[in-house]
Amino acid sequence: MVLTYRYRLKDGNQRDKLKKLAGQVNFVWNFANEIIRENWRRSRKYTSKNDLHALTKGASRELDINSQTIQAVAYECLLRTQKAKKRVRFRTGRKNLGWIPFNGQTAKYCGDYITYHGLKFRLWEHRKLPAGAEIKTGSFAEDSRGRWYLNLTLEVADEIAMLPLAPNLDIGIDPGIKTVLTTSDGEKFERENLTRDFEEKLAKAQRHKKKRLAKAIHAKIKNKRQDWNHKASHSLSKRYNTIYFGDADSSKLAQTRMAKGVLDAGWYQIFVFLQYKSLRRGGIVLKVSEKFSTVTCSACLSRCGPSGLSGLSIREWTCQSCGAVHDRDINSAIYILRSGRGTLREERVSFSPKGSTDYNAISV
Repeated sequence: MVLTYRYRLKDGNQRDKLKKLAGQVNFVWNFANEIIRENWRRSRKYTSKNDLHALTKGASRELDINSQTIQAVAYECLLRTQKAKKRVRFRTGRKNLGWIPFNGQTAKYCGDYITYHGLKFRLWEHRKLPAGAEIKTGSFAEDSRGRWYLNLTLEVADEIAMLPLAPNLDIGIDPGIKTVLTTSDGEKFERENLTRDFEEKLAKAQRHKKKRLAKAIHAKIKNKRQDWNHKASHSLSKRYNTIYFGDADSSKLAQTRMAKGVLDAGWYQIFVFLQYKSLRRGGIVLKVSEKFSTVTCSACLSRCGPSGLSGLSIREWTCQSCGAVHDRDINSAIYILRSGRGTLREERVSFSPKGSTDYNAISV
């Protein structure tokens, strides 16, 4: 299993060295970017990894970064160009945060410090690496406040990386704005709207052009949201083996008047956290369509609930067909759970051996 560990560097005395290395990384990136652009302009041919390797060979003699870092930077620029299918931007020290990738063979982790290319960088070791972990790749990365972090990608044996298995239970989750997560068991995960809580302080700092204070406020909002998302996803992945998550499209909703609330909720980050936390506990997380979930009765499946913008304020409603009384969010979560179970059953049938009807004997 591949895991990623992150440590903050004690960069008080090393910040200038890191900025210098990051500047050389930007130089290599811009060189590779220019080569890719020029090859396409002249011959309409794509640049290969071998082409960049040949052109950057021996550059480590003139730079303070090693050859593996140079290759990693050039290859990343190539990958970004191929993925975007258009020109990527040049990197500058003003517009881009510092970034220094490296190979696991070129860095040596020693607990409270790491050595890279003859340089020693101290760090806060808030947790030990797993036993027998092998460092595959890594990077030094800068945040918006100028703080530097060490990121390590590790290969760990499955028996060490796996956590205690979650109970064999399933649950549906309806993402929302006022209530960030609502489960089919009736549990609601709520928190304050961080964007609204800090908007006055942030606006005041921006009006007085206090850039440092504004960055600190943005970082605080981000950290508080991420901390809450970690705790909520940990609680759910620990208790449920199968999680069905509503596929609310935050990118489309962010273009409406609900944009602030949608972006503050951070649904995608919660989904990603649930995915990797459940994976370590032997569980799965699936996205399920939540279309008509707010207007469909989860008991009899008749569409008689409140709809439209005027219906958003109605939090409880009674089904006209069966008479069941529903909480709007809990009903949606139960509907997502029912849809998820049906979807999973269909997948099991489609992947089952020919003529087999034993759903329990087939894994997904």
